[in-house]
Amino acid sequence: MEAERMRVLVVVKAAPVLTRRLEETMCVAAVRLDDPVDWVRLHPVPFRDLDDESKFAKYQALSVDVIRPRSDRRPESWSPIHGSIAPTEAIDTAHGWAQRRQVIERLSQPTMCELIAANQSGSGPGVPSLGVVRPVDPPKLKITKREDDQLREWTRRAQAAGSQMSLFDEPGHHKPDFEVVPWRFQYEYRCAATGCAGHTQTIVDWEVLALWRRVRGDSDWREQMRIKFEEKLWWGRDSLLFVGNQEQYPTSFLVLGVFWPPAGPAQAVMDL
Repeated sequence: MEAERMRVLVVVKAAPVLTRRLEETMCVAAVRLDDPVDWVRLHPVPFRDLDDESKFAKYQALSVDVIRPRSDRRPESWSPIHGSIAPTEAIDTAHGWAQRRQVIERLSQPTMCELIAANQSGSGPGVPSLGVVRPVDPPKLKITKREDDQLREWTRRAQAAGSQMSLFDEPGHHKPDFEVVPWRFQYEYRCAATGCAGHTQTIVDWEVLALWRRVRGDSDWREQMRIKFEEKLWWGRDSLLFVGNQEQYPTSFLVLGVFWPPAGPAQAVMDL
């Protein structure tokens, strides 16, 4: 299979997961900066096992060699070739997030109901599996405990993975153990579709778990997370949701992240 070199801007880094084969991977959603401008899903990305010079941040541009995955029919999906990730410039929040907005505004903004309807017959060419969605009101954060069976399986994988040395580890080097988070964080919201009955979608952005790890020891940790994800990311902001589906369940979409520039016009800037 022939590889392709592409230049993308990373907009989402999903929380890492452990596969049944005990491989730690994450999914990255990005926007292609070369022609054509479109969504790109990079998976699998063994982020914690990458060399330091290959690690990247959100809103950082990178060049990467990719191939089409054999078992994923979603049109935006590509598999990065190991060792080919080359991060370049980071896009900051200057001028009211002007450069970031310039990229995101190139993407279409379907309603969530339209995305689900488009995937009713399954994944495939021309069927969008990533999107930008504008809720009619700020979403509500829902926090629930994960099912016991799921937690037991994830804990088993984490313990098994912890006993193995990563393929990319140097002798004597040990990365932090994979931590199982016992909570599910979801957004509840309505999209702009006429008659929308509402959507409840799990948030998989790495940042929601990072915040939980920072505040979990506080008695008011739930309230701190609510303030962040219901208020700070939305009040006085022109916020949007990045969403993506699961290949095996094409009508089941997840919240990949929040795009939260300040409300009001952005200043003009040079193209990326």
